[in-house]
Amino acid sequence: MPNGYSDWFKMSLRGVGDGSAIPQLELSVLEEKQTPLLPIDERFRLMEKAKIKFGKILEAANDDSSVVLSHTQIRNFNRFLTNLKPGEIFKYSSKSDQPLNSDLNVVSIDVERRKRLLTKVTATYEQRIQGKSRLKGVDENGLLRFFNTDLRDFSLTDNSRPPSEYGSNIGGYYEFDLTVLRRHDDSIHSVITIHDISLLDHPAIDAIDAMANLESGWLDGYGHSISQSIRDAAKRFIVITNPLPTFYAIAPTEEGGILLEYESNGWDYGIEFNADNSFTFFGIEIKGKAEFSDTYSENQIQILQDRIRESLSVS
Repeated sequence: MPNGYSDWFKMSLRGVGDGSAIPQLELSVLEEKQTPLLPIDERFRLMEKAKIKFGKILEAANDDSSVVLSHTQIRNFNRFLTNLKPGEIFKYSSKSDQPLNSDLNVVSIDVERRKRLLTKVTATYEQRIQGKSRLKGVDENGLLRFFNTDLRDFSLTDNSRPPSEYGSNIGGYYEFDLTVLRRHDDSIHSVITIHDISLLDHPAIDAIDAMANLESGWLDGYGHSISQSIRDAAKRFIVITNPLPTFYAIAPTEEGGILLEYESNGWDYGIEFNADNSFTFFGIEIKGKAEFSDTYSENQIQILQDRIRESLSVS
């Protein structure tokens, strides 16, 4: 809307359609709050013009076509659908009687389409993200430096806690819920809002951290110490794997590795992070004779995650 006119209108929720999260909205003119600067027909014309412009911008996002936006429109569309998550789709129709499960006069926007719309007209875009990251360091001013495999390095300042609270957990993993400004390559330019950030509380990670206290000879004179790199590899696996099994055992191995064990669908499975940075996935049928054991290099973690996902699925 033109400057000074936006408070002339209201949007009301008049119902919820059949299906998943389908609000039915009504746009109307607040006649009682307006000064008689424009005749009533002109006010409705402005409203309809704005609605058509909004629809055309969404169509451009849907079709991945070019669009021209003013600075105000860029700012507003940066706030629009910020909470949209991967796998979710926003659908819009300007016709109130149009079913959203139809492709006719319905535009659809997902995370990637929204990103392309904004990055065509600006160098960055806003998005709300959730995940887990490793705390790399804290400087004297309280700037926290995190690393995430997908997001790479990013920094933020949490004024709600003293830096010393984070300083004692360097190397630990944190769960986060942030609104951020992202660049074209999806790296984080800056953090706008911290909705939540908390130290990841997981018993398997706690057990792995405790292995740092094991010195060579911990097993009756035998047993190698568990190196930092092996502990980090096992913890990183726990953080990035979804779904994650419920482990009934987390134990050091005599060779300086870490063993995680779980049961699923009649099998006893083990994941061993070896001292040479390889890892082994093995399984034994609990009420049968079948078994397997496969070893992978450290850059084949995706294969391990796929195998685990298969082991947890119900046939």
